[in-house]
Amino acid sequence: MFKWKRFAALIIMGSLVIGLTGCSSGGQSSGSTPSASVSGSGASYGTNIDPEQPDRIAEVYGKVKSIQGNVVLIAEMQRQQTAAELSAADKAKRQAEMQALSTEERQKLLASQEVMTGKNITMTVPVGIPIKIRGTSSDGPTVQDGTIASIKVGGVVNIWTEESDPTSAEYMSIANR
Repeated sequence: MFKWKRFAALIIMGSLVIGLTGCSSGGQSSGSTPSASVSGSGASYGTNIDPEQPDRIAEVYGKVKSIQGNVVLIAEMQRQQTAAELSAADKAKRQAEMQALSTEERQKLLASQEVMTGKNITMTVPVGIPIKIRGTSSDGPTVQDGTIASIKVGGVVNIWTEESDPTSAEYMSIANR
């Protein structure tokens, strides 16, 4: 009798573990939903592929020059036309054009659109803030959870800053190019 109870409890616990892990999303989202910025010009407003993204324009947009601990030096870049400023037809056209390019062609196009302002910005990235990695797959735009280790020299970032401290990040998005 004791063995059957133990066996039944083990089956129930196993089912719970499988059920709970099967229901977690792992922080990854994919689909064919258009992103806030297909061309890599910087996300502008909250997007339906990343509901955690603040519903305003990122205060800092640029390329990471260096990172030491949780302090990041960013070379500010001039923003290109954001998806929020485009019509639905223009967004779809831009997305189709970008997806038709090979990886090398896309990277070359994105690099040609990077216009540096000449200003460097030092940002503190507090522990625990959301850091998201934007990318694309065959299904469309994706967003994955990242960490401070996801920030690499040469990476393009969008940073939303704390209202009380403009040198401290509230939310960060990294373009996975």
